[in-house]
Order: sequence, then C-alpha cells, then structure tokens
Amino acid sequence: MCAFVSIKSKTSTSTFLDECLHLSFLDLDVEPSFQAALLGGLLYALQNAPLSVAATILCPSSFLGSVFVTNRTVYENNALHPNFSIIKSIIALLQERSARTYFKVETFQGSCKANSSDCLSVSLDTQPDLMFTSPGILLNTGSQRLFTKIIVTLKRRSSRKSTLSNLDRARHCVNDEFDYYPSDTTIWKSLRSTDINRLTRNFLWKCMHEAFRVGTFWDNIPDLHHLAYCPACAVPDTMEHIALECDAPGQKRIWTLCERMWKLRFNHWPRLHWGLILGSALPHFRSARGKRLRGKERFFTIIVSTSVHLIWKIRNERILEGKIITNIEVENRWISAINSSLRRDQILTNKARFGSLGKSKQIVLETWSGVLQNEDALPDDWTRSKGVLVGIWPTTRRIGVG
Repeated sequence: MCAFVSIKSKTSTSTFLDECLHLSFLDLDVEPSFQAALLGGLLYALQNAPLSVAATILCPSSFLGSVFVTNRTVYENNALHPNFSIIKSIIALLQERSARTYFKVETFQGSCKANSSDCLSVSLDTQPDLMFTSPGILLNTGSQRLFTKIIVTLKRRSSRKSTLSNLDRARHCVNDEFDYYPSDTTIWKSLRSTDINRLTRNFLWKCMHEAFRVGTFWDNIPDLHHLAYCPACAVPDTMEHIALECDAPGQKRIWTLCERMWKLRFNHWPRLHWGLILGSALPHFRSARGKRLRGKERFFTIIVSTSVHLIWKIRNERILEGKIITNIEVENRWISAINSSLRRDQILTNKARFGSLGKSKQIVLETWSGVLQNEDALPDDWTRSKGVLVGIWPTTRRIGVG
C-alpha cells in the first residue's frame, strides 16, 4: 500500500516527516485500501515523531479526524473493523504522547506513484505498548450479536476436508452447467435461501458438512461395519449413492418425476451430480438475450432440494423402520411435497402478514405458471386461490374390478 504522510510541529515551522511511503505490515492480514493506507501512514508518522512536542497531522481526507476525534468511541470499540489492529495501535500511541495532537485536512501538491523511486519503503509493527492500550471493548457499546461474532472470530476452526471437498464439487458442477464459479461465501449463502423450506435448508447444510451417519462413519465402530454398505446395492452407502445411484425404490422414480414436471415448461433438464444438488440454489438460467430467468431458477431450486430431502426421508424409513415403500407411495409423497412447496409460496405472498419477509407475487407466478392443473381455468393471480395443485396427478391404488 502507498501513503503520503506529513506531520509538522504545532509551535514552529519544522517538519518531522514529509514522505511518500510504501507500507507493509508484519504478521498482519490487511486488505489494501485507501483507509488502510491512511492509517498505516499515520502509525508510521506517530512512531517517528517526538512525544513531547505538539504536532499537526495533515491528511487529504477527513477520515482520520472522524476515527480519532469525532467518532473515536465507535471505532475504538468495533473489534470487527477490518483495520481494528491498526486503529488500536494508533490510539495507544496517541495516549502515550504527552503533547497535544491536531488533525487537519489539507490537499498535498503532486501525487505519489506506487513505482516511484522516491518513495520510502517501510515495514510497520502494529504491536502497541501494553501500558497505553485499552484491553477489550466497552460492554455498553456492543450488542449480543457483536459479541457473538467476536467470539466466533477468535475461535476460528480449521475447515473439514469433507466440507472443502463438497464446496469444490458444488463450485465446479455449477460452473460446468451454468458457466460461473460461485465463491464459498456465495455457496454458504445459497444454503440459507428462503426459497427452500427450513428443514430442507438444515438437511443441505448437514450434507455439505457430511454430518450424517452413513458410509465411512461406521468403519471405526466395532461390530457395525456392515452399516457402511447399502443393503440394496452392497456398495458404500454415501450420500451421493443414496441420492443418485441406489437401486432401492425411491430415488430413480423421484428424479423421473422431477424431469417430467420440468419438461412441462422447459426442454433441457440439467444432468444431476451431487455437487449440483448441493448447489441447487445457485443456478443462473438466462434467456436468449442474456436476461436471468428468476422464476426458472426458483423452480429448479425448489423441486431439486425438495426431491433430495424426500429421498433421504424415504431411505431412513426403509432402513431404520423396516418399511416397504412402493413406487406408487413414492410418487404420491413426492407430488404432496411439491404441492406443499407451492402452497408455501402462495402463503408467503401475503405482505400484510409477512412484511419484508414475504415473496413477490410476480416471482411466485413466474415460478409455477405452466405446471399447474387446469391452469386455463385459474385467474391471472391465483396466489390467493385455494386448491391450486401441480399438473401431475397422483397415482392411487384401485381396488376391485371395472
């Protein structure tokens, strides 16, 4: 980072420091920014100025005066500020000074180029003198949310290998299908999408962390090694196998229904991979003119996330409770789950009840229009209509003849 620093005596015309600096910070992860450059330049200036002489800090911005004079308490107690360690060191140096320090906004003549040979390269140590440092932050300036974030930041844990692997799989599968690489932050945010119901969001989050007791989980438990294998296929019982590969009744029929409903409106059904299922809330469908199709994206997110969660629930009933589940029951339960998602979207369009948390009627209409039963007989705005169902009829078991 580069900064131009000027600090002068208040009582005379002498200049203590007037340099263009290349700044580097020792053992400190600081994002390069204009504010970081100003703070770094001020820290270097105070470290090289006499403590007993009144001085004026000349700065081309009012930022320094805001941080250390006007809103000092706010910045001093904001431990989540990206430059908090530098601010804390500067405050300690200001408290160490026996003379007054003034801040003045002044425009410098000329400019400092990053590759200029006239610049002074310096390394800054941001470890302040403990005698002049205020430990922690004031309790009355914070909130429970702030304190929780600080505690989480202080207790950073290394990421699990399985989590990192699933993040990469989601990223690359989304790139293969939609031609963009989502960041880790984007992927985690997608798992909290309100387009997905709460229980399914929790399920996908656990899938990303491989928190379920399947597959290799049982390898280190005596006498239970057999639980690591799928009883229907005799292969390792991973989440990917359960969702996409298992021959037991459930998953194949559900994905067939998904594709069938998708093709009521659209032609191309994306080829599903485990990474794409984890990133089901990350699609970027575009029109021929490049416009994003929000309704199509929500429709894909809802049917894929709902389907994989239902596959998991059916598998648990079959393995843990010993139930015999037929394809007819699978089909009926899937249609019921999709209808529940449709009804949920209808309810969430009630702005009077949900306020800012509600869904736009337009986006709900764009999501479901084209896949409803007897849609021609429905009003243009069917979000308040009762009995609206998806356009696939459930299969019922017929008893008797004729």
